[in-house]
Amino acid sequence: MTREIHSILVVDDQEIIRQIFIKSLQLLGTYQITEASDGLEAFTLIKSQPFDLVFCDLNMPVKDGLYLLQRLIEIQYTSPIVLFSGEDETLLNSAKVLATHYHLNILDIVPKPITSLMLKDFIEQASSIKIFPKQKKLVTFTYKQLQYHLVQGHVKAFLQPQYDLKTNQVCGFEALARIVYGENVISPAQFINAAEDTDLILPLTKAVILDAFKYFSRLKKPYLSLNLSINLSGKILGDETLPQWIEDQACALGIANSSITCELTETAIPSDPSVMIVALLRLRMMKFKLSIDDFGTGFASLEQLHMLPFHELKIDRCFVSNIINNPKSRALFSRSISLAKDLDLLAVAEGVEDVETKCLIQKLGCSIAQGFYFSKPLPAEEMIKNINDVGLSFGNQQEEAQVE
Repeated sequence: MTREIHSILVVDDQEIIRQIFIKSLQLLGTYQITEASDGLEAFTLIKSQPFDLVFCDLNMPVKDGLYLLQRLIEIQYTSPIVLFSGEDETLLNSAKVLATHYHLNILDIVPKPITSLMLKDFIEQASSIKIFPKQKKLVTFTYKQLQYHLVQGHVKAFLQPQYDLKTNQVCGFEALARIVYGENVISPAQFINAAEDTDLILPLTKAVILDAFKYFSRLKKPYLSLNLSINLSGKILGDETLPQWIEDQACALGIANSSITCELTETAIPSDPSVMIVALLRLRMMKFKLSIDDFGTGFASLEQLHMLPFHELKIDRCFVSNIINNPKSRALFSRSISLAKDLDLLAVAEGVEDVETKCLIQKLGCSIAQGFYFSKPLPAEEMIKNINDVGLSFGNQQEEAQVE
C-alpha cells in the first residue's frame, strides 16, 4: 500500500542546515517536522514516534549517520530514508549498498546541498512507493526441529524461473529449499545454518533435489529443453556417492544429465577442498553442467574458475540490486560479464527486481536473469503447471504492463 507524508525527521549536526530544511519543507506543504542533531538522538525519537520520511546526514560528530543506519537495520525500519553528505560519491554509494543490502528503504543518497526541487521530488517518491510491513524477527530452527521436518516430508523445492533476455522467455529454473507445513512456508534463512553446521545438510539437499526432479520430469514435450539448477554445498561434495546418486535419480525420472546444472554454493567448504574439486570434476564427466554461484563474493572464485570446468557464472545480487545508481556495482557487473564471455560461460544475473535493471543488464551483455521482477519462487508443482499451461512466456505480461 501507499501512504501520505505527514511527519518528517531531519537529522543534521548543524542547526543552520536543519533550519534551511525546515523552512524549505514548510513551503512545500503542512508537515510535522522534527529535528535531531545526531544519530543517537534521531534513533531515540524514531523509537518513540513514527515518521513517514527521514532525511539524514552521514557525517556528524558523536553518533553519525552510519550509527543510525546500523540501529535502523536492527529494528528492520521500513520508512523511506534520504541520505546526504559532503563526502565523496564513492563513500555515499558504499553507504547505500550497506543500507539496501539490509533492506532499508533508501530513496536516494545525494551530496550536499539539497535543493527545494529535490525535497519536493523526495516527498513525491516517498508518498508513491509501496511500504511493506516490518518483517518479524527470524526464528532459526534447532537441529531437532529441522530433523523433524525432514522426517515428516516438509522439505520441498520451490522453483524460480530464469529468463533468456533475448527472447524474454523461460529457459530454466533454480530449485530453492523451503520447509512447508500447513500454511507456513519457511525460508532457508531460518534453517540453513542448522543444516550446514550438522549432518542434516545432505538429507536436506537430497529432499529438495528429489522434489524438484519429480515435478521437472512432468514438463510437456515442447519444454524438455529447459534447464534445472540445483544447489550443492561444498560440504556435501565430500560424500563420494553423491554424484552417482544424483545421476540415478535423474535417470529414474527420464531426465538427461545435460539438463541439470549443479551450482556450487560456498556457505560451507570441506576441510579438504580437493575432495570437493574431485566431486565437481566427476559431475562434469557425467555430463552435468556446473555453475559457480554468487560470483564475486565467495572464496577464491577466480582460482576456481581457472581450475574447474564451469559452464555458468552467476553474478551475485549485491552487484545487481543497485546497478542503476551505483557506478561501482555497474563496473563490477560489466567486468563479470566480460570475464564470462572471455571464458565462454553463460552469465546469469540474480536479484533483478525492476524493468530498469532488466534493461540495463541486457544492455551490458547479460544473457540470462532471474528475480522477483519476473517471478518469485513458486512451489515446484505450481511452477511446472504454469509452464505447461501458459508456455515459456510465463511472467512476460508483468513487463508489458510496466512498460505501458
